[in-house]
Amino acid sequence: MKLLISILLLASTAMAAPALWLTVSDSINPGTADYIESGIKEGEKSGAPYVLIQMDTSGGLLNTTRQIVQAMLNSPIPVVVWVGPQGAHAGSAGALITFAADVAVMAPGTNIGAAHPVGLGEKTDKVMADKIANDVAAFAESLAKTKGRNTDWAIKAVRSSSSIIAEEALKMGVIDLMALDAADLSKRVAGFQFKTSKGALKRLPEAPAELIAYKPTIKHKVVSFFADPNIAYLILTIGGLCIWIELTHPGIIFPGVLGAFCIILSLVSFQALPIDYGALALILLGMILLIIEMFVPSFGVLGIGGIVAFIFGSLYLMDTNLPEFRLSLALILPMAALLATTAFGLGLLVVRSRRLKALSGLEAMIGEFAEVREPVSAQSGKVFVAGELWSAISESEEEIPKGAPVRIKAIHKMVLTVCKT
Repeated sequence: MKLLISILLLASTAMAAPALWLTVSDSINPGTADYIESGIKEGEKSGAPYVLIQMDTSGGLLNTTRQIVQAMLNSPIPVVVWVGPQGAHAGSAGALITFAADVAVMAPGTNIGAAHPVGLGEKTDKVMADKIANDVAAFAESLAKTKGRNTDWAIKAVRSSSSIIAEEALKMGVIDLMALDAADLSKRVAGFQFKTSKGALKRLPEAPAELIAYKPTIKHKVVSFFADPNIAYLILTIGGLCIWIELTHPGIIFPGVLGAFCIILSLVSFQALPIDYGALALILLGMILLIIEMFVPSFGVLGIGGIVAFIFGSLYLMDTNLPEFRLSLALILPMAALLATTAFGLGLLVVRSRRLKALSGLEAMIGEFAEVREPVSAQSGKVFVAGELWSAISESEEEIPKGAPVRIKAIHKMVLTVCKT
């Protein structure tokens, strides 16, 4: 009988669906949420015993964190969060996601905590900051209580930015287990009993599950890529430059199409990010002023105003203090310098072109030398220039004799005005 049971267990293990293994090693952004939600749905579809989320993040957007937590709490299959590998950490948003896990695991040499909300925006006053901190503390407490973990420390992690190592977290009941690596985790969570979001007790399969990596799709990678504010800002600037080129050189078409595409794409990206719309308006105003500078002689006033508006808008664009979502000065200053150089460079070319002598048409003859073929007076005369005989008059009362060299001063109704050389 024991032999039969063993054979049946081995057979069931062999036929069991593998657990999905997701890896989060970047900031918590809309792309991360899409990736985790997709992984949970795929795990449910494939009949996976659980979904494993390997976590190594310093934090991210609070709204996105709430979206991920909601997906985890409503997941039809268990969600295991492992803070790993060694040296990893679950900071801020990562700590809140770990609190929401059905089974929370950490690797030795990792830490968790520092969940105080810092992405409150520079203009958030103390009262509003306290309200948000209280809200996040209550959120952390409810997650820890729902999963039967240490609520006091969860609150402390938010209010005091407390952070602890894996061993302390296990001892204090912040996490459930410790595991060195993914293979060790698969063994340790086998048969583990956990508390569901509805308060019921469930147990993971007794046999260790095979872990299959669930890679982000192109869609997830694209969303995460454009969730980087520096990328979105760079695309916006490139779009502005392309529109600028199209307006100053009408008819090229390609720069205009590319510029419109870039600007729309950047605005879609900014929609998912915590931006200050007043600062975004300043950036767009700066670009518009630089374009107007090309057509209105303002002696640089519009151009300088455009650069100033662009820089200030860039500095205050991201309405958050999270380092992951702040624009880099190493990007802002070169972009401002590029716009300024382009603006004043094109402006200089325009001024020079206006001062240049015309190279074709009647105007091109002004300043050229001619030879008098019939004496030229203030009323009549003939000169030979560029292989043609032209009617001419003298700009002075003195008559210019035949054969004398003259210079063309003006042209009016096909009659040249000339003077002695």
